[in-house]
Amino acid sequence: MAGQHRDPTTDRVGRPAGLRRRGHAGRPVRCRTGLANLALLVVLLVAGCQEPTREPSNVEATIEARVVATVVAFQLRNPTATPRPAPTPIPTVTLTPIRVATPTPRLIVAPTEIPLPTPTTVPTGLTQTVSHVVGAVVAINTPAGTGSGFFFEDGLVMTNAHVVKGFLRATVVSKFNGINLGITGTVIGVDEELDIAVIEVSKNPERPTLKFGDSRTAQLAEDVLVIGFPLSNILGEAISVSKGIISSKRNIDGVEMIQVDAATNPGNSGGPLLNSQGEVIGMVTLKIVNEVANRFFEGTGIAIASNAIQDRLPSLLEE
Repeated sequence: MAGQHRDPTTDRVGRPAGLRRRGHAGRPVRCRTGLANLALLVVLLVAGCQEPTREPSNVEATIEARVVATVVAFQLRNPTATPRPAPTPIPTVTLTPIRVATPTPRLIVAPTEIPLPTPTTVPTGLTQTVSHVVGAVVAINTPAGTGSGFFFEDGLVMTNAHVVKGFLRATVVSKFNGINLGITGTVIGVDEELDIAVIEVSKNPERPTLKFGDSRTAQLAEDVLVIGFPLSNILGEAISVSKGIISSKRNIDGVEMIQVDAATNPGNSGGPLLNSQGEVIGMVTLKIVNEVANRFFEGTGIAIASNAIQDRLPSLLEE
């Protein structure tokens, strides 16, 4: 109808616009209702698939506790055997060779051995002293007479100048291996003022020699020995030993002398005066003569001191 106002939401008969029929009667309405139901069902399905977040309930805690208790009770009824630990094997010690550094050889200079002098046997008694020195004492024979002497070096004999009396040769008699041997020697040095002479003979290293001592250390009353061949023209060439002491030390004509009380007789001249160690501290040279009685004073033997002899000896051997 012209000029009549119509609500757009209703159809011509006053129904709502969404309820208008199209085509067959009632079909559009059912279609829309089905779609709406289908959408609602999808929403409910999606909502049902999502698990809501919630705290564990007391029921779940109780169930978990009972399960744990059941497991523990089962283990107690059926304990698992604990295996014994296997014995720990003793480790075998393997010796590992260690390289040792070889030390560098060093040159060690050995000290040079200093040869020690052969000790001289020191006699400890009178008989030992005599046996030690007697082989070095000799008899001296010249056309003018006899006397005594001693080897002080190999091949050199000391005696008095008045024994050789200017002769150039003399016979030296010594005992060697128990046999008296006469050797012709040459007079190579003479000092008539000091009354000493040196005779040279052939050398023999096995022949004993005497050593000079220090006459300055000789003491009064010291024991001494006189060894020689006194009175050999009467008694024969037999060695003689006499014992005494130092009675005095004198200086006669500027020469140091030693006076002894040991028995000295003609033929002792040139023989050694020895101390208790067997050292030559003098050489017998004379006796004091009583011109009135024309006899020797006994117990007044005089010997040239060894120091005086040694002072003169070097130059005497060079002449």
